[in-house]
This record gives sequence, C-alpha cells and structure tokens, in this order.
Amino acid sequence: MKKTFIVILLTLLCVLVFAPAAFASDWLLVEDMADILTVEEWGDLLARADAISEKHRCDVIIITLAEMTDDDGADEWAMYIYEEYEFGYGADKSGVMFFLSVAERDYALIAYGYGNTAFTDYGKDVMMDDHILPLLKNNKYYEAFSAYLDKADEYLGLARAGTPFDKDTSGTTLLVKLAVTILVPLLIALIVCSMWKKQMKTAVMARAAANYIPAGGFNLTNHTDIFLYRTQTRTKVQTSSSSGRGGTTTNSKGYSSKSGKF
Repeated sequence: MKKTFIVILLTLLCVLVFAPAAFASDWLLVEDMADILTVEEWGDLLARADAISEKHRCDVIIITLAEMTDDDGADEWAMYIYEEYEFGYGADKSGVMFFLSVAERDYALIAYGYGNTAFTDYGKDVMMDDHILPLLKNNKYYEAFSAYLDKADEYLGLARAGTPFDKDTSGTTLLVKLAVTILVPLLIALIVCSMWKKQMKTAVMARAAANYIPAGGFNLTNHTDIFLYRTQTRTKVQTSSSSGRGGTTTNSKGYSSKSGKF
C-alpha cells in the first residue's frame, strides 16, 4: 500500500508539475523525489537520459526517494516502481534503473530485457564499485548520476556493437591501456638510443684481442669456482572457480540487480 502511494505521488508530480514534458514523452526518466538535485542538475540529467535512451533504444532511468516506507530492500522497491509506474516503466520495456533511498543510504541498480544484455553482473560491479559508489559516499549525487549515465551510454554502445562489457571483453580495453603504457615508452627509448648510436662514430669493432693482452703473455696463477645461479621450474596448478564466469544472473521475474549501502 505504501509503495502504491509512492507511485501515485510520482504520477501526480509528473502531471501537475511537469505536464508538458510528461505528455510529450509519456514519462520522465529522471525523478528526484528526495530533492537532492538542483533544477539545473535535474534538467541536465533528464536531457542526457532521454538522449541515451533514444540512441540505444533502451530506457536509462534514475529514481530517488527520501526514504523507503517498509522493510523491503532497495532492489524490491526499484523493481516495483519499474513495473507499476503509470507513465511507462512497464515490465515489457527494456531498460536499466538506478534507484536511491537517501534516508537509509541504500541503492539498487536493476536491469530488464535488453538491459540484462548490456549490464552484465561484472559490468554492474565495475560501474558501481569503481565509478559511482566513491562519489555517493561523499554525497556527490549529481556527479554519481552523471557517471551512471556515462557508463550506461558506454555499456549500451558496446552491447549494440556485439561485445557487452564483461569479464572476457573488458580485457580488450586493458590490453590497449597496457600497450599505450608499455609500448609507447619503449618506442621512445628505442628512438633515443638509435640517435645516440649514430653519434658514436669513434667506436670501432676490434678484430683481435692482442690489444688487451699484457706484454709477456697471460699467466693464470689461481682459479676458484663460485656458484652463481640456480634454475627452478614451477608449474601453476589450475583450479576451477565459478567466480570466473561472466554473463548476467536474472531472477524469476527477469530482472538482474546489484544493491547495497553507500
């Protein structure tokens, strides 16, 4: 019942305050019920969410509440709003929703339909842990939502190109970074060394060792054997682990999610 009240309140807010925009696009992709954004920040996020959603044909949604009114988790709230919200967050629409409840400092990132393809379990972990949670922990809400939209645009673009961001595909980006980090400095060093080599015009390769032998010849008076190195060969034992699997885990309703505290 309390969830229904929240949904009705969201609907009335759109009708009474944002009626022109609401009827133009049927629903608003950014709803700040917690009032943690300025009007300018909300407008910027809404415009970007609309553009990204239209570009990739997948809804990218942001919902904030001041508090949750029962003991259900943030992911349950997010799924309820996604299914029941009158202006179109219906369960037949592909999308991803970033839900925030400020009082409890709870978040949920849920996906449905094509959203599950673009937002894998690994992708959600990287998005939240590396890009969004550090900002949320410092109450930088606008920056966190902005980062969410940037990563959503990136993930959807990769998925549409046929390579969703996942454990087995994110390594491609890592290889590119390693190449730039390692190969470029090596190339610069090679060029510098080549220039130095050209300047060493006085160095001439010796054809014999006579110049290095003292007068009277070489006389070895003592010798000692010293152990310097030992070679060890080790073979790594491979172990199987389910944590290495990629893809997306969905529940019985077809949703995938990541939730927690910030």
